[in-house]
Amino acid sequence: MPSRRTFIGFIALAGIGVSIAIIQRKRTTPPAGILDWPGHGEVVHTHNGVPIYSNGLQVFKSSGKHTADDGYYYGRKWQCVEFIKRYYHDAHDHHMPNVWGHAKDFYQSDLSHGSLNQGRGMLQFKNGGNIAPMVDDLLVWNNEPYGHVAVISEVHDNYIMVAQQNIYGGATERFPLANKDGRFTITSSVNPAGWLRLP
Repeated sequence: MPSRRTFIGFIALAGIGVSIAIIQRKRTTPPAGILDWPGHGEVVHTHNGVPIYSNGLQVFKSSGKHTADDGYYYGRKWQCVEFIKRYYHDAHDHHMPNVWGHAKDFYQSDLSHGSLNQGRGMLQFKNGGNIAPMVDDLLVWNNEPYGHVAVISEVHDNYIMVAQQNIYGGATERFPLANKDGRFTITSSVNPAGWLRLP
């Protein structure tokens, strides 16, 4: 039986941009390699040359602030938000105007579909809208209390793949994608709010 992912919650510290994803996997048998998951700070995957680090078995753990050589603040090691800011900075030379907040804060619910999210310097599209996701879009879950963020790494006719950090055993993950009458919806146990795109 395939695993089902339940979002238990996400924790973040206001003002320092921490976002920690906590995921529970329901399985009939233990996940393969559970004892082999790399330790805190080890590289578990690389997306477009940008490493994704393990947060070990303690998803609450942080190794302090992480800052680029140019002073841009990535976030707390090794949270989901830290990878997102580091990815867009390192792979695309994109400095988000607002580097703070929980993962859910990356999506502005009151913003019109296709408008500029000024805090992130990216165009914002609603899940279920008429704009299909693209590779390198920033996928945002804005569920309470803290949300989650990932980078879309592949787009296919009926699914997408993401690259993400601080998901135990899941540096990459697949989610269904539906196109119904020109409206594109990504689904998971908690549906993402939408995606952001570099202008």
